[in-house]
Amino acid sequence: MGKLSDALAVLDKPAVLAAVQEGIEAGTDPLQLVEEARLGLEAVGREFDKGNYFLMELLRAAQIFKDAVALLTPKIKERYGSAASRGTVVIGTVAGDVHDLGKNIVRDLLQCNGFEVIDLGVDVPAARFVEAIRQHRPKVVGMSALLSAAVTQVGRTVEAIEEAGLRDQVRLIVGGGIVGEVKRNMLRVDHATTNANEGISVILDWFGREQA
Repeated sequence: MGKLSDALAVLDKPAVLAAVQEGIEAGTDPLQLVEEARLGLEAVGREFDKGNYFLMELLRAAQIFKDAVALLTPKIKERYGSAASRGTVVIGTVAGDVHDLGKNIVRDLLQCNGFEVIDLGVDVPAARFVEAIRQHRPKVVGMSALLSAAVTQVGRTVEAIEEAGLRDQVRLIVGGGIVGEVKRNMLRVDHATTNANEGISVILDWFGREQA
């Protein structure tokens, strides 16, 4: 990892923002800086999994990452803003679940990669997902679900999309803690992951294949 990712890994916000500013002044591709920040965030996640960091540190890391992205967003728009959007992605945390940390990180990463993201927020009922598909015509719908009880809500959302006749129009991806607790085929989606980076890669691949 580099200076930026190392600083984020130890939750040093001033050093993170200084490294971002240094990169901007040096003419570094802003998306490369986002990637370096993501690697630092990934390192924090590993420490959390080991029990070396706790929820407070995880939330602080996410906020530092968000602040770094906010600093880089004008440069990303300046450099890539004239390019057409890769496409639209609708995301939201399913009904009964109000966790948004992972969802927000995925949203920020998608936006940095040129996607238009429609963020429905948290505790989103199945009908709202259906409404958003009809309104925004996304190619991908992402559902976030951390709680085990949310498995049922993921199923209800998939069923609602199917009953609305929209299932063949979208790819469905689920991210969050429940993915590690159930068999993925039980979720009846196109992909499921506990890793935000993997989710971004899969979505990029889907859009790339469709545009090829």
